Amino acid sequence: MSYITGSDRKQPNLLPPCIDDYIGAENPVRLIDAFVETLDLAQLGFQLPRQNSQNRGRPAYPPQALLKLYVYGYQHRIRSSRRLEAECGRNLEVMWLTADLRPDHKTIADFRKANAAAFKAVLRQFTRVCKELQLFGGELIAVDGTKMQAQNAVARNWTLTKLQKRESKIQEAVEEYLQALEQADQAEAAPVPHLSVEQLQEKMAQLQAEQQHLREIRQELKETHQTQLSATDPESRSMRSAHGFLVGYNVQAAVDSKHHLLVVSEVTNQGADQGQLAPMAQAVKKELDLPAESTLVADKGYFTNADIKACQELGFQVHMSGSTQSHSERAGYFGPQAFAYDAARNVFRCPAGQELKFRRKTAKEWYNYQNAKACAACQLKARCTAKAHRTVSRWEHAHCLEQMRQQMAAAPEKLPRRKALIEHCWGTLKSLLLGGFLLRGLVKVGAEVSLAHLAYNFKRALRVVGFQRLLQGVCAAAAGAR
Repeated sequence: MSYITGSDRKQPNLLPPCIDDYIGAENPVRLIDAFVETLDLAQLGFQLPRQNSQNRGRPAYPPQALLKLYVYGYQHRIRSSRRLEAECGRNLEVMWLTADLRPDHKTIADFRKANAAAFKAVLRQFTRVCKELQLFGGELIAVDGTKMQAQNAVARNWTLTKLQKRESKIQEAVEEYLQALEQADQAEAAPVPHLSVEQLQEKMAQLQAEQQHLREIRQELKETHQTQLSATDPESRSMRSAHGFLVGYNVQAAVDSKHHLLVVSEVTNQGADQGQLAPMAQAVKKELDLPAESTLVADKGYFTNADIKACQELGFQVHMSGSTQSHSERAGYFGPQAFAYDAARNVFRCPAGQELKFRRKTAKEWYNYQNAKACAACQLKARCTAKAHRTVSRWEHAHCLEQMRQQMAAAPEKLPRRKALIEHCWGTLKSLLLGGFLLRGLVKVGAEVSLAHLAYNFKRALRVVGFQRLLQGVCAAAAGAR
C-alpha cells in the first residue's frame, strides 16, 4: 500500500522558504499585526525603552512585538511567560508575528507587569474598531459578575473568624501537651505519654510560635482597619462562589445583546455584587452611544435602591428581580405587599383595613408609617408583628422602583435573556483564564482580564464580520484616531 511521501529532512534547499509563505492571506495573526501597528503605545501609557545616545548595551525589544505576543498568547490560552518564550522558537505564527524575535521569559513577564494599566487602553482601542463596524447595538446590556481564583491559597488568608477558631484549637492542643508533660513528671507508676518529653517540648515551641504569628496578624488587621489579610496577594479577598469559598477577585462584565460582545470588564475585591451596577452602567455609557430605550438587565444580587435610581438617571431601563421574601415574610408575618399605599392621602392601608399614617423621615431617605392605637386592638396583630405595633417603611424615591416594575411588566421577555447573554461569555473567559490569575494585585489582575476580554472580542468579531471587514475596521478606526 502506498502513502503520501514527505520531504527529506536532510535534503538541503538552494533557497530557504520565506516565513511569510507559511502564513495564509487571511490568517488571524495578520489582523493582530495590523491592529497593534496602528496603536500609539506611548500615548496609551506603555513604558517605552529609553534612547541610548551612546550606543552602550544591547538594544531593547520593540514593545509592539511583545504586545503582539501577549495578544496572540491570550487568544490561544498561552499566558505563562515561559510558554510564550517557547512559542517564539517553535510556532511559525508567533515567529512571523514577532519577526522571529526570541525574547527571554523574564523580558516577556516584565513587559506585562510594567504595563499592566496600559492594556485596558489597548482594549478600549479595539472597542473603537467594533464601534466602527457597528457591532454594538446598545439596546440590551446584561451585567453579571463571577469569582476567580487569585494567587493566594485559602490557608494563606486570614479573617477574624479564622483567627479565633485557630487560636482556640491551638489553646486546646497546648493544654493537652501541658497535661502530657505533667504526667511525664509524675511517679513511675503514671502512664507514659505516647511522645517523649523532648518531642512534647518541640510541639509546644511550634504552637507558641504559631500563637505569636496569629497575634501579629491580629495586630496588623487592627492597625490597617481591614477585615481580612491575604499573605501572598494582599489585595485578594476570601469570597463566596458558586462552589464554596475561594480567595480571589470579583470580575464584573457587561455584554451587548447584538453580537454578544463584551462592552466593559472590571475587577474588584468586593465579594458582593451589590453596589457594582451603577459603576458598570457608567462605564457602559462612557464606551457606547446608547439609544434612548437602552435596557440594563442583572440578577437580584445587584438589587439596591440607590443603584436602580442611579442607572435610571443615566438613561437605562433597569430590569432586575428583587428579593423573593422580605424579613417580615421570613418571620411568618405579613409582607410589604400586604399594605396598600394611597399616594393621594400619603397613607398605607393594612390587611385589617386600618390606616398607617406618616410618622417620621429617617436619615437614609425612608419614610416610616404606623398606627400604634389601631395595632393595640387589632385581631390580626399576631400575624403582623411581635412588637407593640407594626411600622411600614417607604423609600423617598419609591417611584423609581415602581417605574422599574412597570417596564418589566411591559417587556417580560428581557430579563430571562440575561443568562443567554452573559453565561457563555463567562465560560469562554474562564477557559482563557483557566486555573485563575497568574499576577497579583488589582491592577495586574485587571491587565489579565483586559487581555482575555480583548481575546474574546477579537475572535467573536472575526467570526461575525470576517477577515476583510475586520481589517477594514482596524484601518478605519486608526484613520479616525488621527
